[in-house]
Amino acid sequence: MSSAELGLCLISLVCSSVSQLFMKGAALPGTSLKRLAYLGTAGSLQLMSIGLVVLALQTLPVSQLVPFAAGAYLLVPLGSRHLFGDRLHPRFWLGALLIISGILCTQVQ
Repeated sequence: MSSAELGLCLISLVCSSVSQLFMKGAALPGTSLKRLAYLGTAGSLQLMSIGLVVLALQTLPVSQLVPFAAGAYLLVPLGSRHLFGDRLHPRFWLGALLIISGILCTQVQ
């Protein structure tokens, strides 16, 4: 995997994760305009993420791209904890360990 391909994958992961955090922000109480702005930002970031994945798929096999999507299962709860004060249960950390182990197993050749 080249550095450009890695960059596409990582930026796509960040866009997708931040998009989900904006969706959560849009679901919280607030003014209609603020919620609409959050939802619009979330949609834009998700579209950007999809576009980056399409670019990455031109040169990468799906088997190398999919593990990056699993990173959102780690980033979104951590971001939600930081931004919204959500509590992470011990089973989250067990799941995080399993996700990281799975990513490492698929990436090590």
